[in-house]
Amino acid sequence: MTGVPLGKTASLPRPPAWVVPRREVTERLRRGTGRRLTVVTGPPGAGKTVAALDWASSVSGRADRCICWITCDETIVSVRRFCRLLLGRLGQAGVDVPALPDGETSDEALVEAIGDHLGRSGRAIVVVVDDFPAEAGSAPAEAVSALLRHAGPWLHIVVLARSSPRIPLQRYRLAGELTEIRTEELAFGEHETAAVLAQHAVRLPFAAQRRLREKTGGWPAGIRLAAMAMARRTNPEDFVEALAGDDQAVVDYLTEEVFESEPPQLRGVLLVTGITRRFNADLVAALIGGPCELFPELVRRNAFIVPEGDGWYRHLPMFAQAMRFVLGQEAPGEVAELHRRAAAWFERAGMLTEAVEHAAQAGEWHRASRMVVERFAVGHVLGLRSRESLTGVFDAMPDDAVFGCPHPAPAIVRAATATAGQDDRARDHALTYANALLNASPQDEAQAERTGLAVIELCGARAPRPAERTSPLAGASAMVRRLPAEVLDERPELRALAAGGEGTERLWHGELREAARLLREALTVAEDSGTARACSSLRENLALTEALLGHTRAAAALVAETGKGAEPAAASAGGGGGTAALASAWVHVEQWRIDCARNELHRVSAMLTECPDPFLALVHGLVGAWADLVQGRPDRALDGLRALEPVTPRPRWLRRRLTLLAADAHAALGDGKAARLAVERAGRVSDLDSRVSYARAAMSDGDDAAAAAVLRRSLHASSDDPTALRVDAWMLDAGLSYRRGDRSRGRRSLTRALRLAAREEIRRPFGMSRAWLRPVLLADRELAQPYRRLLEPLHLTPAAGAGPRLLDEPTPVERLSSRESDVLRRLEQMMTTEEIAADLHLSVNTVKTHLKSIYRKLSVTRRAEAVRRARRLSLL
Repeated sequence: MTGVPLGKTASLPRPPAWVVPRREVTERLRRGTGRRLTVVTGPPGAGKTVAALDWASSVSGRADRCICWITCDETIVSVRRFCRLLLGRLGQAGVDVPALPDGETSDEALVEAIGDHLGRSGRAIVVVVDDFPAEAGSAPAEAVSALLRHAGPWLHIVVLARSSPRIPLQRYRLAGELTEIRTEELAFGEHETAAVLAQHAVRLPFAAQRRLREKTGGWPAGIRLAAMAMARRTNPEDFVEALAGDDQAVVDYLTEEVFESEPPQLRGVLLVTGITRRFNADLVAALIGGPCELFPELVRRNAFIVPEGDGWYRHLPMFAQAMRFVLGQEAPGEVAELHRRAAAWFERAGMLTEAVEHAAQAGEWHRASRMVVERFAVGHVLGLRSRESLTGVFDAMPDDAVFGCPHPAPAIVRAATATAGQDDRARDHALTYANALLNASPQDEAQAERTGLAVIELCGARAPRPAERTSPLAGASAMVRRLPAEVLDERPELRALAAGGEGTERLWHGELREAARLLREALTVAEDSGTARACSSLRENLALTEALLGHTRAAAALVAETGKGAEPAAASAGGGGGTAALASAWVHVEQWRIDCARNELHRVSAMLTECPDPFLALVHGLVGAWADLVQGRPDRALDGLRALEPVTPRPRWLRRRLTLLAADAHAALGDGKAARLAVERAGRVSDLDSRVSYARAAMSDGDDAAAAAVLRRSLHASSDDPTALRVDAWMLDAGLSYRRGDRSRGRRSLTRALRLAAREEIRRPFGMSRAWLRPVLLADRELAQPYRRLLEPLHLTPAAGAGPRLLDEPTPVERLSSRESDVLRRLEQMMTTEEIAADLHLSVNTVKTHLKSIYRKLSVTRRAEAVRRARRLSLL
């Protein structure tokens, strides 16, 4: 313990004024008094002494308990000396203590006599032993071990040590008589960090406080030293970002408290371990060039060393940085060699990430690049693996290591680094050099290098690009898919990239169903493997695909997920964030949130100004024109479509969609002839989208018969067609039927449209039909009731709670026959078709015929609807 003065009349030191409450630690200490022994281990500055003192001070006034405090130092050279100090502290606390026997009494007998006397006092005694020595056989260790053996349950001992004390802990651990509080439990959390900063009048945002805890590992002394330094600075956030173990205050503290107290040999090994993020006995042996007999003692003595399991250990972050700084100061010529040894050991052990990092830190750029390429780990450099990322490792690789090397590996890695950093110029320069080297070798050689280039190609394809079946994107996907299964299992990000690249290409070609399947497959693999960067672009492309398919719910969910995991840099990159924003805009249009769609389109427009992209520009224009048309501005929609004419290249399916949208705009302007010509120009007139646009054109010309004929062939379209398009077809048929006086057919078609739209919350077709739809729904409130949530934002339904207007209720087109009435009454009794047939002595087919007629006359499609409507019409 350092800097805590002993009181004159009490056995407890006075607590410092800057004590930070440690509720969790205090509670652990309180519960520990029910056992024989509590051991608190932590490095210097972990707050062991202050936390124990805070707890002891809070309970020291109890009459049934005595707490005494002993701070070990070099004067405690024998068990007798320890016992004398113990009895002195207990006497200060008012305990009746025996006199030490004279003569040659053995240590064991001495401790036994003390224990026997104190056991008769009737008071519980807590002894806190601070600065407990690490050496085996020390006087405090012998005395505490003897006290635990001979004292009764009235004695509880709290040991505060920098390392695991040399007393028989396992015996008490197995007996359930041991409470252990270790380094990680002593680390400052959110509240303690905020309290220390407040003591020094330092104001930090929550994110900066979290960053401070990450950098210090929650080490209390490190946080307090940082707070003291920040109190003298005008911008504490910048200090947090720059904070490291080479801070002079940190180095001075650790030098005084740790490094200078270690034996020279142990100190040397300790400094060597600082160059790696984690270490074990074999790695340390490789670093020092031979067996390390001191390793067990090293990890036992040093509480800055944290066990990770399976024989692995790590240092607290700031301590590791301080050791690297000290090593660089004391032996700068050895650092590179140590990194080379570490790289070789990790490579032999198959631990690629650490091997590459140490090779790079040793300046062996060719070796590091070769490991990345030959182990198919270019995705790690691209940042596709969040848990094993090599992003940033090659940022310092000099140009001569890339362009002066006859092997393509450094150039491939440079291209990957530039792709991750969105530096297109550097990427293209490195790819040109790598391809020039590879072109000089036979095509069937250097497969790892060619695969690395394919991975970079796939990773760069965030948004769809012009592509033919033999495009580089397709070739890159095929090359990656041909890798051995064991490679793809080890590098799942490659499987995700291949499927994603193929899916992105299918999106370019307009094969939306297959694109969605491939992108979904890629996203599943990417999520399972923690491939965060790939997940972002895959979600964007899948969101746009789902939106184009009319799956608005799925698209909206994907956009929301993309927003959560988006990288800040990606938001301004070509395709990065823009694809998701377009998907979101499309969903907003379909769900009748036009203002939200405009906001997304404005955001994409700003991105396209910075990073032009033909595909995204075309989709942006398509969605913008669609929004204009939906808002009743077909002339503006046509102007927007004309503005897109110079944008090339454009895939055939997108060109066709733009043409059909122009047809719809002409139809909205009442120019049916121009609309029909546009539909013919779009081609594939038998497809559902062409039929829907043709029906609109015919209706705008008043040719209802032609529109009805086209719609009859369109209503039962394949489920592969976009949902919104199928809703459009049913709505056109409903509107046409109501206009022609066929209210029964109109109601059936409108019901089908509502049922289909409700699944995806598609409102746009109903918003575009408000002129005829509102009177229909006001008159037929029973139809609107199940879809109130869908229709309310369109203001098409009566106010909630408004009663039914029976006078406006449409009546059946025809009266029900007596036999149909019989069937209807049995429907009300929830009888099956077979039961109705048996009860009325009819065939099942005859009953089915009557049911179809009832449904038609009541303008319904289901049994329950028929019964409800019949009751409303007083037919039951």
